[in-house]
Amino acid sequence: MGLSTEQLNHLGDDLLPEGVYAEKEAAIIRYAQTLTRDIFIDDATYSNLAEHFSDEQIVELCMVVGLSNMVNRFHATFQTDVDDTTTSANAEADRVAGACTLPRPEAVQV
Repeated sequence: MGLSTEQLNHLGDDLLPEGVYAEKEAAIIRYAQTLTRDIFIDDATYSNLAEHFSDEQIVELCMVVGLSNMVNRFHATFQTDVDDTTTSANAEADRVAGACTLPRPEAVQV
């Protein structure tokens, strides 16, 4: 996806480290974190996006992050299983490129 291992390691950080992300990338990450965690976007976060993106691009970003949140919350609610094809693809990617540094949810026994 174009992110380095170091960038992946810091995606969940409350404060993004200096020099790891370009300014545009950091604006997107802060926006996605805020929308996901707080659901409310303050003026500073929006202004930071507007420095780098057009209104149309911000609308598209909102749709992508919002849709991802909806899908993730659906799967979290119903604890859907990951299909064998996806599990195999993840294992193969880990084997070829190294283990993903983002934590994967553990299987939940219901």
